[in-house]
Amino acid sequence: MDTQSTLKSSQARHPFGELLAQYRARKLGLTQTRLAELAGYDQSVLVRMAQGKKDLTGPSGRERVVRLIETLADQSALTTLDEANGLLLAADMPPLFERQPIEARLIERLTRLQPGHRMRRTNLPAPLTSFVGRAQEIADARRLLNTTRLLTLTGAGGCGKTRLAQRVAADVLLLYSEGVWYAELAALTDPALIADAVVHALGLVASDRPALDQLCDTLRERHVLLVLDNCEHLVEAAVEFAVVVLRACPRVTILTTSREALNVEGETAWRVPPMQPDEAGRLFVDRAAAARSDVTLSAQDTTVAHICQRLDGMPLAIELAAARLNTLSLNDVAARLDDRFNLLTAGRRGALPRHQTLRALIDWSYDTLSEEEKVVFRRLGVFVGGWELEQAEQVVSDDTIHQSDVDAWLTQLVSKSLVAVDDLHGATRYRLLETIREYALERLTEKGELASACMKHAEAFVTLAQRAEPHMHDSEQTYWVPRLERDHDNIRAALSRSLSPDGDVQTGIRLASRMWQFWWVGHIVEGVAWLSKLLDAAEANGQEAPAFVLGRAWLGYGSLLPHMEVGGEVVAPALQNALRLLEEAGDEEGIAFALYIYGSWHEHRSDDRVAKLLKDGYAFERWRGNRLGLEWAVYLCARHNWNHDFPDLTHRIKFTEDAIKAASLRGDFQTFAHASFDLAMLEDWVTNSDEARKRLEQALEAARVIGACWEESIALRYMGQLLCWIGDADGAQDSVSQWFELAERYGWPDVYKVHSYCILGQLARDSGDYTLAREHYLKSIEVAGKQATWPISLDGLSCVVSAQGNHVLAARLLGMSAQLREWGDEPRGEIYRRDLEPYHAQARAALGDEAYEAAYAEGRAVTLEQALDYALNETMETMSRG
Repeated sequence: MDTQSTLKSSQARHPFGELLAQYRARKLGLTQTRLAELAGYDQSVLVRMAQGKKDLTGPSGRERVVRLIETLADQSALTTLDEANGLLLAADMPPLFERQPIEARLIERLTRLQPGHRMRRTNLPAPLTSFVGRAQEIADARRLLNTTRLLTLTGAGGCGKTRLAQRVAADVLLLYSEGVWYAELAALTDPALIADAVVHALGLVASDRPALDQLCDTLRERHVLLVLDNCEHLVEAAVEFAVVVLRACPRVTILTTSREALNVEGETAWRVPPMQPDEAGRLFVDRAAAARSDVTLSAQDTTVAHICQRLDGMPLAIELAAARLNTLSLNDVAARLDDRFNLLTAGRRGALPRHQTLRALIDWSYDTLSEEEKVVFRRLGVFVGGWELEQAEQVVSDDTIHQSDVDAWLTQLVSKSLVAVDDLHGATRYRLLETIREYALERLTEKGELASACMKHAEAFVTLAQRAEPHMHDSEQTYWVPRLERDHDNIRAALSRSLSPDGDVQTGIRLASRMWQFWWVGHIVEGVAWLSKLLDAAEANGQEAPAFVLGRAWLGYGSLLPHMEVGGEVVAPALQNALRLLEEAGDEEGIAFALYIYGSWHEHRSDDRVAKLLKDGYAFERWRGNRLGLEWAVYLCARHNWNHDFPDLTHRIKFTEDAIKAASLRGDFQTFAHASFDLAMLEDWVTNSDEARKRLEQALEAARVIGACWEESIALRYMGQLLCWIGDADGAQDSVSQWFELAERYGWPDVYKVHSYCILGQLARDSGDYTLAREHYLKSIEVAGKQATWPISLDGLSCVVSAQGNHVLAARLLGMSAQLREWGDEPRGEIYRRDLEPYHAQARAALGDEAYEAAYAEGRAVTLEQALDYALNETMETMSRG
C-alpha cells in the first residue's frame, strides 16, 4: 500500500500519533518522512514544509497553514489541539492564538469545550509584526531551557530580548503540560508586586493571602514555564521570587529578560547578541515596507547594510530608522545617522557602544520633532503601562497645547514609531516602549516640567477613579472594573509619587479614597498597604486632607482590613476614625456603610448606633431617594441580622427580598447574586426546595454575567448542599466538582474548601460509605486548621461515628462543635439541626441522658488547639479501633 493510502486508512487511529510521540520524547521537529506522508492532504503547503519550510514566512504563510489545519480537521485527519500546534511548530510558527478569530474558532473546535470554558495554555501576546531572523538564537535558547530551570536573557535595551523570549516561549509551549505564562514587569515600581503580577498573568483571583504563597501553592505540582519580562529595575526582588518559586515548585521553569543577570545560584545567563548582518537587513526591509509601500528595497542593498551596521544590529534602532522612510529617502536616513553618531559617541563615557548608538538614535528622533511634538512626547513619559486619549488630554494640554489638538499630536508620534497604539477591548490605547519612556522622562526633568506633569497625571487618575466609583455596584461594573485594571499601573505610579519626599500626600489620599472599592474586588492586600502608607504619611507630615476625603480613606482601610483576618482590635480604631471624620463631613452614605462594617464585628453588635441603622431604618430615612443607599441598606440589614437581631424569619426574608429588588433596579449583579443565595438559605429546604433552587440558579447566572467568581463559588456551594439534602446526589456532586474547578483555577487557599469537603462527606454518609465520609470530614478539619471555621465538620463527623455506634465520641464531637460556634458567634442553622437530630437522638438513647450529657460537656471543655488535635488524632485512633 502506498504512503498516502496507508495514512488515509489509519485516520481513525490518530494519524498524528507518531508526531505526538516525538513531541513527548522532546524531539522538537517533525521528521522529513512524516511531513512527506502528510503531503498527500495538501501539496501546496505541506510539501513546502517537507522541503525546507519555504514560502511560509509572514502573516500570509501562517494563514495558509491555519487554513490547512482547518481542512485537515474537516477530513477528521486532525483531531486535537496538540496536533494543530505541532504542524505550526513544524512550519517554525507559534501555536494557535485565541486573540485571532479564525484561530480561536479552531481552538474551540479542537478542544471540544463550550465557549468561555476552554482551558488556557498561555497568555503570550499575539505578535503584531512578523518575527525576522534569530534562528540560531532561538535554537540556543531552547537548548538552554532543556538544561536549566532559570534562564536569563541579558543585553542592552533595544536588543530584542522581549521578542526573542516571547518567540522561544511560544515554540516550547507543547513541552509544558500546563502552559506558558507571561508577566510584563517593566511598569512595576514596587518590587513587592512581582508575585502579584504573575498571579494576574495566570488569571488567578487575588486573595487575602500573600501573593507569593498563593502562587507557590498553585504551581507546586504544575509543569509550567513562567516568562518574567524586564526585570532589570527589580533585580533583588526578582532573585527572591525566583529562589522561592523554584524551590517550592520543582516542575516550574523560569525564563527572564533583564539588562543584567540575576546572579543567583542555578541561573544560566545568556547574552542576546546583535542581529547578524543578513538578518538585520531583512528586518530593516520588512519594517521599511510598512512605512513606504511604494519603495522596494533589498536586504543586500549596500546602503541598507551600512545603516544596519551603524546601528550595531540593534532591532529597536533598526525599526525606528526604517520608520523614518515615511518622510526621508534611504540615503538621507543613512547620512543623518552618520552625522548624529559622530556627534554623540563620546556623550556617555563608559557606556557600551550599543548604548551610545541607541541613545543617539532616540536623540535624533527627538530632534526631528516639531516643538509641539517634543512637548507632547516629553509629557507622555509620566504614564506607566499606557494610557487612553482622555488621560493624555488632561496631562499634556496647557496654554501651548490645546486639548482638542492632543489627538492629532498623538497620531503624529504614532506615525513616527515613538508611540505604540493598541486596540484593547474596543478602546484605543497608547504606550511608550520602556527605553523611550525613560528618555522622555529625562527630557521632562531637564526642562523642569516633571513635578507639574506628575501632578497632572495624578489628577487625571483621581478623575478616572471618581467616575468609576459610583459604578462599582451597578450594571456598568463590567466596564469599570477592567478599565481600572488596565490603568492600575498608572494609579500605582501616582500613589508612589505622592509618597515621595516631594510628593503630595493629600493627592494620594484623594485617589486611594476613591479606589478602595475597586481594591475590594481583587486587590485587598495591596489596597490595605497603600491606605496604610498614605494615612501614616499624612499623620507624620501633618498634611490634613478634608474630613470627607480622610474619612473615606479610613472607611476603605477599615472595610478592607476584615478580609486580612485581623482582629477587631485593629479594625475598630480604623472605623472609629472613619465615623468621626464622616460625621464631621456630614457624609451620610459613608456613615451608614462604616456603621455596618463596624457592627458586623461581633463584639460591637450591641452598639446603639449600629442598632439604629440596622433595626430602626436609619439608612432608609437618610438615603431616601438614593438607589445605591437603599440597595446597600436593605442588603446589609439582611446580612447583619442573619442569625442575630431578628429571629423572626419573616423580617429577614423581607429585608433580603427588598435588597434583590433594589439590586435589580440598579443592575447590580454582584449584590443581586449575594442577596439571592442569602434568600435561598432562608427558605425551608424541606418544604420549599424548588424555590430555594430557583434562587440559587438566579444567583449563579448573575455572578457569571459579571465574572464574579467568588459569588459564583458561594452559590455553587449552597447548590451542592441543597441538592445533597433533597437527595440529588449526582447534581450535588456536579456542583461540588464545579466549585473545586473554580478553586483550582484561581488558586484559592485550602481553608475555603471546608464546606465542599463536608458536602462530599454527607453524600458518602447518606450512601452508607462511612469510611469515605469520615475521610472527607477529617480532610475538611485538616484544611481549616486553627481558623475555627469547621464546626460544620465536627457536626458531620459526629453523625458518622454515631451511625457506626461510637456514641460517646459522637457526643464529645457535638460538644466541641457547640463550643466553636460560641467562639465564632456562628449559630447552627435550622436545616443542620434537622440533619443532626436523628443521629444524636440515637446516641442519647444508647447512652442515657446522664452519660450523654457528661460526654457532651467533655467536648465543650476543650480549647481550640485541643479540639483540633482531638479531631485529627484521637478521633482517628478511636474510630479505627471501633
